[in-house]
Order: sequence, then C-alpha cells, then structure tokens
Amino acid sequence: MGPNDWVTDAERWICQINGVLQCKIDVEDDGDITGVHVVAGMERDPRHVVRDVESLLKARLDIDVYYKKIGVVQVVENDQPSGSSVTFHPPTTDVADDDSILLETPSVETPSETPSAESADLPEPVPAILVAEDIDTRVVCEEVTVVASEMLLEAEVVLRVGELQVHGFQDGPNHEGSDLRLVAEATLLAVCQLIDDPLLMNLKEVRIEQIGGQSVVVTAIEVVEGRLGATLFGTCRAGYHRPQAAVYSVLDALNRRLSMHGLKSLSDLD
Repeated sequence: MGPNDWVTDAERWICQINGVLQCKIDVEDDGDITGVHVVAGMERDPRHVVRDVESLLKARLDIDVYYKKIGVVQVVENDQPSGSSVTFHPPTTDVADDDSILLETPSVETPSETPSAESADLPEPVPAILVAEDIDTRVVCEEVTVVASEMLLEAEVVLRVGELQVHGFQDGPNHEGSDLRLVAEATLLAVCQLIDDPLLMNLKEVRIEQIGGQSVVVTAIEVVEGRLGATLFGTCRAGYHRPQAAVYSVLDALNRRLSMHGLKSLSDLD
C-alpha cells in the first residue's frame, strides 16, 4: 500500500456525511492535505458541512485540517447530460484575510463534438448554484462594566454582531483577580447567546502574564461539541483597562471558531 492510500477511504467517509454528494482530497507527496473539495446539496448550511468534514478527519485519521482548506460548493441536484463531468479546481494557496469559508467553484466541461440529434432532445442542465454568503461573524465588544461593593463584584459584557446585541452577566466574591474571571465568564455567557449550535464553553483559566516587557491577559477556554473537545487560547495586551482586555482575550480565542457556527438572528432573541 502506498503512503497516501488513506485518501480514498477519507473521500468515501466524507461522502457519507449528510448532504455531501462528491469529495476530492488533494495531498502533497509527504501526505499533507492541500485542499478538500466538497460538492453538497442545498439542504445544509455550508459552514456545518465544513465543520463535519474537519471533525471527521480529526476523529478517524487524527488529521487537523485548517477549515479554509475545505471548499464547499452547493448545487441543485439534476441529471447531467451524458458525457458531461465536473472538474475540481485546487484551492488557492493564498489564505484569505477574513474568516469566511472558502467556496470552490466547479466548472462543467461538455464534449467538444457536435451534439447528435438524440442528445439535442435532452433537457438543458440546471446550472449549479454557488452559495456565497456574507458570513460576518466578527464579534464586537460594545461595553464592559464592573461594579464593586465591599463583598461582591458584578460584571456585565455587551457584545454585538451586526445588528444583533447580547448581554452577559456574572457576579462573585470581591477578591484580587476576580474581576478578570468574572468578566471572562460574562463574555462566554454572552457568546453562548449568539451561537445557534449546541456548543459548551468553559473558562479554564484567565491570568496576566509578563511577555516582552508587556502585561498580557491570557485565557484558556474549553470548547465541547458532541464528543469532541478542544482547549482554545487567546491573548490581549492588558493596557489601561484590564476588564476590556479580558473580553478581547476571550474573543481572540473564539473568533475563528465562531465563523464555523451559525449565529442567531434578531428574531431568535425575541
């Protein structure tokens, strides 16, 4: 068996994912994946398909694939005329600057010969529909408030995505360092209100470290989805406002992950 014989199995497994019609994986000679090209139906959000492909490769092959290497094109299923085929183009080697999901565009090749009378009677193929969503999942911190009394601290964090705004509240005993933890926990509670998918998030640790002569807020967040879990890390220079830095440190850990999940709409919060 060759070193990359696993590719055939991986393509077959990916085709078993709900909504996936075709798959092709490009690998280098050393086995590194350079692109995963997926054709899917219209019934699922393309971000969910990307997430499923990423999770499958990790669970079955212990391979971590950067999600921007996974291209998804959604098509209306139709009977293609005889002799036509779908050609997959390899993904660009340049990584996009934003966090949106790359969508690969297939081209349809038709025979160069003059169509016969029999083929002329075939119905015109339905064109593929490429779903290119404007996925704006950048979470903005609108406000951070910490109210202290002799025994208690109360933290409120206001986050916004587009026109969607949510509030996270957390309180606890007033002691040294509790402001960072309470603000970070309030941030997670607010983020949970934004996500439309079942996702568990837990603050494992938040602290200030001295790096390069600067005070930096470092957070470790445990994210659990189904049976898969991961610890994500975020940082932000403490600057003059430690609570606000705690919020940005949490968002630094989660922003890229959030682009893979559906966000609630304003009507969902009514």
